[in-house]
This record gives sequence, C-alpha cells and structure tokens, in this order.
Amino acid sequence: MSIPMSGIQYQYGKNDLFAVVIAFRYLIPSKDFLVFKRKLAALIDHTSKKLVHIDSDELLNKMGFPPNWKNITRYRLTS
Repeated sequence: MSIPMSGIQYQYGKNDLFAVVIAFRYLIPSKDFLVFKRKLAALIDHTSKKLVHIDSDELLNKMGFPPNWKNITRYRLTS
C-alpha cells in the first residue's frame, strides 16, 4: 500500500483513526480483520452517501485514511 510521505514521515496512520485500523490489522486474526474491514467499509460508504457538504475522499481524509485504505489486506503480515 502506497501511503504518501511528507519528508521521512508518513502522512496517514500515525495519530488518526487509520492508525487504529493498522493496529487491528496486526493484532486480530486475519479472518476477524476481514469482517471488521468489510463492516467499516460499509459504514463509510453509507455515511458518505448521506453527506451533502463533503465527498467520500474528503471524509476519508478527515478520518486520516488514505484513498486506497481498503488495500490494507493485500499485504502479508510478517512474523
């Protein structure tokens, strides 16, 4: 997953909601994480459809999520 950087620091996943998602990716079993991610994606999609003042990309940005956040499951965990 290509998370944008500012200098040597990542722009997402440090002190935001996406940091919690990253932690869950490493702390809970893969099967449970997939269920969590599916439900979270559905909630985000449902919410963004109801918003009239911001689009889904801005909603994700406000929550600290990169636009490609769903790709988090494409990367293997290292032991």
